[in-house]
Amino acid sequence: MRKYLLATIALLALAPGANATLIASFSQNPSATPTVVATDNGLSTNIIVVDASTVISAGNGSILGTSLFSLNATSIDAAVTLATAVIQHYGGTFCFTSGAGCTGTNFLSGTFSDAAFGGLGGPGLDVNVNNPPDVLTMTSDVIPANQLAAPNTFGLTFANLSPLLHINGNTIGAFTADFSGTASSSVAPVPEPASLALLGMGLFGLTLVAKRKHTD
Repeated sequence: MRKYLLATIALLALAPGANATLIASFSQNPSATPTVVATDNGLSTNIIVVDASTVISAGNGSILGTSLFSLNATSIDAAVTLATAVIQHYGGTFCFTSGAGCTGTNFLSGTFSDAAFGGLGGPGLDVNVNNPPDVLTMTSDVIPANQLAAPNTFGLTFANLSPLLHINGNTIGAFTADFSGTASSSVAPVPEPASLALLGMGLFGLTLVAKRKHTD
């Protein structure tokens, strides 16, 4: 048992870390009311943002513009719980544009498929996409194409969830929230949340083994 846990931790420790160059960062206009709306039917969850007023900045901190952010993401599998964490994969599209309905200047847009994860009963949920191995394609009228090419990453943070993060049936339950996030390039693949959770379980297991050995 101890050898297995040590091997698991060693393998995860060898996973390459991230080496990112920030392309863009964004956040909801502070004066806006919660704009993220998630609905569910007990089997799947749909997360939508429609034309939310957003400040988007380039990697050097310069303001690209005040844009309208839209997101449409749907769960593609059942939510999985690991201790107090929940993980569920989503696929969808997003856009930051000068006009409503993803029209006008395209500051940044794309398609993605990867995991959302957070702590049950907590106020936050993160969507993290790393390509490779995940699916992420981004385009822009103002950011050079070579900066958007793989390897790349896109991250969304949903904050102030109401109600707090919970499971309804087989899926993440409905909520409203605020958002912020980043897009980066030159990113090495990183462990999925499930792998990180496995690492935590391995460390916990080693603690139990050590305690048992001490009491023996």
